[in-house]
Amino acid sequence: MTKLIKIDPKEFGLTETKAKEVAAMFQPMLDKMVELENEYNALTQSIEGEPSEDDCKRAKELRIQYVKVRTGTAAIHKELKAFYLAGGRFVDGWKNAQLMASQGIEERLKEIETHQERKEAERKAALEVERKDELRQYTSDIPSGLGDMPDNVWEMYLAGAKKAHFDRLEAERKAEEERKRIEAEEKARRKAEAIRVEKERERIRKENERLRKEAAERERKAAEERRKREAEEQARRKAEALRIKKEQEERERVQREYQAKLEAERQEKLKIQRQVEAKRKAEEEAKRKAAEEAEAARQAELAKGDQDILDDLQRELLDITKRFGGSRWSSLQYRLMWASIHRDLHRAIEKTKTMKTEETE
Repeated sequence: MTKLIKIDPKEFGLTETKAKEVAAMFQPMLDKMVELENEYNALTQSIEGEPSEDDCKRAKELRIQYVKVRTGTAAIHKELKAFYLAGGRFVDGWKNAQLMASQGIEERLKEIETHQERKEAERKAALEVERKDELRQYTSDIPSGLGDMPDNVWEMYLAGAKKAHFDRLEAERKAEEERKRIEAEEKARRKAEAIRVEKERERIRKENERLRKEAAERERKAAEERRKREAEEQARRKAEALRIKKEQEERERVQREYQAKLEAERQEKLKIQRQVEAKRKAEEEAKRKAAEEAEAARQAELAKGDQDILDDLQRELLDITKRFGGSRWSSLQYRLMWASIHRDLHRAIEKTKTMKTEETE
């Protein structure tokens, strides 16, 4: 079951009596709503499953009755609201009539009431204008409320403003003097700096000129030195080429002499070899003829011949080292070559000595 809404008149500022008068106008509709609600509950409780045709018809009839109640309530609301609006305007008329009757009197009484206050305010306003005009001679910072100041406070305030004004003027005068002094000093400093810079530029110009001349002189001397070195180098190269040519000719001469000596030595060795070969053949012939002699005597004779050859070879090798040794070789290349040959000859001589020693043993 749906409960009807209860309205508290105190929430709208109404007394209980006035609220009852308004509620009485809506009471028939409220009673009808209770009746319809009972019918609505009976209908909804009787429906099981899908509504029947009778249920649909009854629901339509009940809905139409609810609409009539709602529209009836709206009509009552409109009538009551129009009544109370008209009453409000009626009350406003009474208030306006009272206001028109008393407003002029109240304004006149207010004017009489505030006469002394307005007179004092006018005096203070005039005094404030006067004090502001006087104060503007000394400062642009003009506060409000100057007319409200007592005379002794104003005099002290004005005296402070005057003192601050004249102190400021004095400070500005001193600042201007200091500015002019600094400006004069700066002007003199800039002038002195300009003179110094000009002197420095002249010094740098002269220094650059001196350095340019010195550089030109150094370049001239360097060019002269280069030409001198080139001439000396050309002469040195020419002398060196001549020396190399002479050394080459000398090496070629020594080489020719060396080849000639080698050829002579080769021929001498061939001669010795032929002599040795002839002697060997003679000895072999003798040995062959003496084959019948004892083997020991024949072997001793053969050994004696080999020892003689070895002695001759040793003497020849020693003679070669003596003839071609010493300072006969001029160039380093051939001295090194002779040193290598000399070592080989020395080893050969030592080898003959070793063989001789072994043969003796």
